Amino acid sequence: MRVSKPPAKNFLAVLLGLLIAGCASALPELKVLGPGEEVVTLSTRPGVTVRLLLITPNIDPKGVFIFFLGGEGYLVSPEGRPKALYTRGLPGRGFVTTLVDVPSDRPFGMVGGDRFRTGKEHLEDVKKIIDFVHQKWPVFIFLIGHSAGTTSVAYVATVLKDHRIGGVVLTGALGDLGPKAVSLATLPLHTITYPALFIHHKEDPCANFEAAYQQHRRLINSPKVNFIEVLGGNRSIEIPCSPIDPSRGKSYAHGFSGKEREVVAAITDWVSGKPVPDRIGP
Repeated sequence: MRVSKPPAKNFLAVLLGLLIAGCASALPELKVLGPGEEVVTLSTRPGVTVRLLLITPNIDPKGVFIFFLGGEGYLVSPEGRPKALYTRGLPGRGFVTTLVDVPSDRPFGMVGGDRFRTGKEHLEDVKKIIDFVHQKWPVFIFLIGHSAGTTSVAYVATVLKDHRIGGVVLTGALGDLGPKAVSLATLPLHTITYPALFIHHKEDPCANFEAAYQQHRRLINSPKVNFIEVLGGNRSIEIPCSPIDPSRGKSYAHGFSGKEREVVAAITDWVSGKPVPDRIGP
C-alpha cells in the first residue's frame, strides 16, 4: 500500500507550530509567589504570550509601574524565583508593580543590545500590556526599566505617544554599547515628550555612569528630566552584570544593594510630583 506524503506547506506549518509550542514551554517556571502577587499570561501577538507578575498594594493604587528587567529579560531566576530587584518596595508605597517576562517566542531572552528591544514586535507586546493594566487600574502608568530594560523603556517612549503614560524611569541605564548594539545612544531621545527620571550608581561597573549621564542630557523635549546619583550601599550583596556571561563579574552597585529603600522612595516621590534629591548616599 502506498502512503501519501503530506503537502510540504502543511508539514512546515505543523513543524513551526511545534517549535513555537516548544519555545513557550522553555521559559523558566515561576514557583514562588508572595502575598498580593498574581501571574497573568497575556496574549500579545498571534501565537505569542507574555507573562506578567502583578504585585498589588493593599490600598487603591496611586499608579502602575510596568517594569522591564535587565539581562536577558527573564522574570524568573534559574531557581524559579521572581527577579523583582528593588521593585518589591513599590507596592508598599501604594503602587501596583507589573513585571514583564520575555515573550514566549523569545525563549533565549533579549540581552542588552538586542535589537528586539527596539522592534515593532516588542512595541506591540508593550501596547497590549498597557491596555491590560489600564483596564484593570485606570490610573497613570509609569514605564520603568533597569539595565538593558532601559533600552525597552526608552525605545517605547520615543515612538509611542500615549496619554495614559505619566513618565519613564531608567535605572542603571545602558548609555552606550557602541554602534553595533542598541542602547540609549542609538535612540532618538530628543523625541521623548514624557517626564523622565534617571537613577544610576556612581560605582556601577556593569553600566557606565558617565555614559548614562551624557544620554540623559539628550532629552531636550521632555518637560522634566531628573538624574539621581547613588553612592554607597551593601557591598556584601552582589548581582551578576550579565546572567549569561559570568566573565563580566558581579556588582553591589548595579542593583543598588543596601540603597533599595532610598531608591524606591525617590522614584515614588518623583512620580507623585514631590521634589527628589540629586544624590542618594552617605
